Amino acid sequence: MSLLLNNFDHSLTDMHKRFPLPLALAITMGIALWSACKKSDFENVELGDHTAEFAFPLFTTDLLLKDLLFNLLNDTLSTDTIFVNPDNTMTLFYSGDVAEKPASDIFKFLENPAPIPMFDSVVINPISAPGGVTIRVADILSGNIGFVLNNTTPDTLTGYFEVPQMSLQGVTFKVAFTVPPNVTWNSGAISLAGYHLESSNNTLTFKYFAYRPDGVRIQIPNPGLFDVFAITIGLKFTYVEGYWGFQWYKLTRDTIEIDINQTELKGDLKVKDPKVTMRISNSWGFPTRGQIKFLSFIGQNGEEIPLLSNGVFEHDSFDYKDFEYPSWLLGEVGQTKYTDITLNSSNSNIDSIFNSQPTRLIYEVDGISNAQLDPSLIGFITDKSTIKLQLRVELVLEGTVKNFGAEQTMNLDFGEFGSLDSADVEEVEFKLVTENGAPISSTVQIFFRDDAMNYIDSLFIGGPKEVIRSAPIDGNGVATGITRTEEFIKMSAARFDLISKSKDALLKTSFTTANGGNTFVKLLATDKIVVKMGIIVKKRL
Repeated sequence: MSLLLNNFDHSLTDMHKRFPLPLALAITMGIALWSACKKSDFENVELGDHTAEFAFPLFTTDLLLKDLLFNLLNDTLSTDTIFVNPDNTMTLFYSGDVAEKPASDIFKFLENPAPIPMFDSVVINPISAPGGVTIRVADILSGNIGFVLNNTTPDTLTGYFEVPQMSLQGVTFKVAFTVPPNVTWNSGAISLAGYHLESSNNTLTFKYFAYRPDGVRIQIPNPGLFDVFAITIGLKFTYVEGYWGFQWYKLTRDTIEIDINQTELKGDLKVKDPKVTMRISNSWGFPTRGQIKFLSFIGQNGEEIPLLSNGVFEHDSFDYKDFEYPSWLLGEVGQTKYTDITLNSSNSNIDSIFNSQPTRLIYEVDGISNAQLDPSLIGFITDKSTIKLQLRVELVLEGTVKNFGAEQTMNLDFGEFGSLDSADVEEVEFKLVTENGAPISSTVQIFFRDDAMNYIDSLFIGGPKEVIRSAPIDGNGVATGITRTEEFIKMSAARFDLISKSKDALLKTSFTTANGGNTFVKLLATDKIVVKMGIIVKKRL
């Protein structure tokens, strides 16, 4: 529709380009003008006793239905798209924003700084992990570790701290110290970026080796809480591998606006075989079950329209779906797997929902890890692992439309015709010719407005007129021919003088498919409407 509106705007621009010819020059070019009228499908004009008629072709344009719809979408929702199928039918897609949940938002390990007191020279500390998750391998992206030792002995102590489960390029983590008597030594923050961690039982072992000057290894006597301790701060991982237990977590709640009629004009739309697809893109390396907490459509008056489905979800109440996932066992680290949940007329009431013209779709999904409680399962996540959810509404452009509206504001410039002396003009007549090969009809009205956007006049007195009439169709709803129409719009000199001072025009159209919108039709990308427009000015001599 936007392309049709743009061509109305283009016609007015053409008027500006052609009309500034002085009328005296136009008279001397009369032969050329008559020739132009013939070539542009406008009738020859005749000279009266005291008047002359000057005909000006404004434009001839071909409107492909494919381009018309593409332009409509470009003017509205950026996430819409039209796909032309091999048989030239078209499918309209509405997509919601992608809802993304990184694994790192949910599964946090060793991130909270907490001192690990070492009351002995060897301390085994559990790895801080979400409930049910056991780490056996991890690669550290960033973060720090620190150590403190308070030497309460009379000797200078030398030695080192060690974490045997952590290594960098095969070298076990160690940090050396030398602490004089009655001094507290602090290692400061030591970066762990690039370190590799392996643990057989979800623990880290912290050791310190302290030696007196004679080489005897000792333990700090009667250590207090803060005499010897370690602390990790802000650890982030590029890879974590282990056992994922049963755990609930929030994934997303999102809304898709379904604004098929993009204006405030009212329309009655019915579509054939609508389809809604939820696509889950998953790079989490363990089984995840999507728990559908809420999936509902909202009608035009705010009412909730329940979705009824059969055989789509893994319970009759459509409450969950197990997502495909990359397998550690199959070496699929870094891969993404996809799960599509499709609702159509064969497995749900989605057709009746869409034919009631809903305005929104709201959904909420939670997740459950390892819902099957497999105790042998080895899973993984990386710092890039995400679950992404997107809902897509798919409408094949086959159906019926009644009074499906659109509107557009156009800037106007009548050029030198805006300053003509109305005493020299008897009347102005626009001629509109259409050759329609599409199974749709359209009514049109143009409102002319002043600087303050107040209405000055309208093109058609008495209301909108049907100026584009549907092509004939066959039993499958496909256009089979061309319907030609001619429309003449006369104006008095006084009306035209008033309208020529307007600054913009509001064009309103409403489309109806063949047979008054009572027959299902197929809108093909190759359907075409040819529109020709010209103007005839009758001037007193």
